[in-house]
Amino acid sequence: MPFVYELMLAEETSQAQYKLAQQLVPAGTLVGTGQNIAVLSDGKCEFHLRAPLQGLLVGWFAESGDSLDPDEPLARIVAEGAERQVDAVTPVRSQPC
Repeated sequence: MPFVYELMLAEETSQAQYKLAQQLVPAGTLVGTGQNIAVLSDGKCEFHLRAPLQGLLVGWFAESGDSLDPDEPLARIVAEGAERQVDAVTPVRSQPC
């Protein structure tokens, strides 16, 4: 049975302020576990945001250029299987700054 989860940013100890630079996949796309789905920027470096679980990305809550808040969901994904806890995701640096 499918379940819905909202993709959240993990709270960083450094309290970095991220902006959504680019959505790499449009709503309606099947994403795989660990797939890069967005590019974030902290003003100096770019970071990839990876899907924590396979599923159908059904909607984005942020547009390119939006500042991101760890307390607000970034996207909604529908996953197959039994409902389970999905951890918040930590952006991964895409290249050296």
